Amino acid sequence: MTNFHPDRIAALRDVTDEFATPIADEATTLVDGGLAVETWLRDQTDKAVSKTALLRRATRRLIGGDEVWTDCYPDIERISLVGVSSIPAPEVDFLHGLCTATTADIELHLRPGTSEYLTARLPDLLSIDYPGREVNL
Repeated sequence: MTNFHPDRIAALRDVTDEFATPIADEATTLVDGGLAVETWLRDQTDKAVSKTALLRRATRRLIGGDEVWTDCYPDIERISLVGVSSIPAPEVDFLHGLCTATTADIELHLRPGTSEYLTARLPDLLSIDYPGREVNL
């Protein structure tokens, strides 16, 4: 939902702060707990601690301008994401990174039931500044 991105965490907090007091407190505890676990895990190793962390790292490499994509995949003409009914934040950020790192065509083939909604939401989802950035406690 947030990919541990600071702007998305702030937006999540804005939503949960509007809940009734006991629910808002519990939501804050859950968000803070998740962030604490993620931060602790990242502090334990230089390796990616999850698929989400790996995608964040890959996204940062893609948008970092070091030509990693074109060095590894110089002849790719098309990238397809097929049959999805939702696009989680880590994948959205990775797609954003691909858009900046390659001139290859990027195709999304969405499921009929959710394609209209996702098509309308995609510009907002891709508008996050510095995709792949991680919140730190």
